[in-house]
Amino acid sequence: MNLSRHRLLDDALDMSRRMATLGDAGDWDAVIALEPERRMLLEKAFATHAPADEFVASRVREILDLDKRLMARSVEARDRIAAELGRSNQGRRATSAYHAVRG
Repeated sequence: MNLSRHRLLDDALDMSRRMATLGDAGDWDAVIALEPERRMLLEKAFATHAPADEFVASRVREILDLDKRLMARSVEARDRIAAELGRSNQGRRATSAYHAVRG
């Protein structure tokens, strides 16, 4: 079982690395597309209650670190989009006010 669990965790770690790289590049559609497959790998890896060895603990820590990086990038992207939408709405309001005054 450990060899199988180790392989599943290696695959999940590789996928997490890809997702983090895609997040860094702003390719959120690709990140979202990979998430279900990664979740399935992790669910299979932990389907039994076999004790975790150091290999398992190490992989889980690495995956969590990559998830933190990905989460930080997603928050940055969300904030950037919110700021852009705010500027766009402000521009529309200014245009509407201009047209209202010009009559």
